[in-house]
Amino acid sequence: MQELETIDRDHLVQKLTKKLPVIRDRLGLSCEDMERATGIGAGRLTAFEEGRQMPRWSEYLSIVFLLWTNESSRAVLEDTGLFPTELKRAFSVNRNAHEATL
Repeated sequence: MQELETIDRDHLVQKLTKKLPVIRDRLGLSCEDMERATGIGAGRLTAFEEGRQMPRWSEYLSIVFLLWTNESSRAVLEDTGLFPTELKRAFSVNRNAHEATL
């Protein structure tokens, strides 16, 4: 997948780390809610938000895919640029393909 090679993963991970507290607040999600949905420990999520740890690429994807499953959180992804077109294309994701909720 050549498109994945062009994605600046470090930039996206850093951007998510900075935006995660705002995203969670805007959506009314606790770290525990995200832990249940992604399998990423609440303590680790807190460490991301506090800048003590950086998410692995797989954790970034888990969070992004979780947020993509809900119209409100999907809008947040679009507003923040956390799910760029190149990444959507690489995973063959489109706006109408998912109807699940958080």
